[in-house]
Amino acid sequence: MASTAHGPRSDVFSGHQDKADAPRRLGRERFGTIRSGDELMARLRLAPAVAVGPRPRSRPHGRTPAARAANAASAERTSQPKLDLNGVTVLIVEDHPDSRDILRQVVEYFGASAAVAADGHQALRVISSMKPDLILCDLRMPVVDGFGFIDRLRHDPNLSRTAVLAVTALGSEADIRRTWDAGFDGHVVKPIDYHTIAAQLERILWAHPRRATT
Repeated sequence: MASTAHGPRSDVFSGHQDKADAPRRLGRERFGTIRSGDELMARLRLAPAVAVGPRPRSRPHGRTPAARAANAASAERTSQPKLDLNGVTVLIVEDHPDSRDILRQVVEYFGASAAVAADGHQALRVISSMKPDLILCDLRMPVVDGFGFIDRLRHDPNLSRTAVLAVTALGSEADIRRTWDAGFDGHVVKPIDYHTIAAQLERILWAHPRRATT
């Protein structure tokens, strides 16, 4: 390293000094010459904000997952449609116990009386002793399926005008066309919800305002 009689050359440290002065130069370029602490704070308040990355998502204060779920369920109940089916009798034809129970709960929620059958054959026996205002019928069932049931129903002079709504997991355009061609009055695809089933029930029973009113 080159040196003088009095020590190392001063230009050796010039590079280090330049690096040390770089933040000061950047501050002067951005804020100008600062004469006091008060002036610095004033200029910082006017300086544009610098993004430092995404902020973490905050959680609602005092809200647990259980509380949010309860509030969502409450909102769902209050938003359910108001359909009065008092005096209406509905026959549910469904081979799956859980689906049958859900449909029964839905129609009873709206005030209707519900009878149930596990297949088309049982349904024909049920309607021999009672005449339902509406039938909710699955399509794929053992013994007598939905299409076999609707065919026999439409050929019975005493029952041929009974409204029958297909409630099924089959939801293609061809499936819907087939149910209409077979004589069903509507087609609802599972899983059902209160709004959809209420709209279909109201549409089918619109001719009975004494029994089905909103």
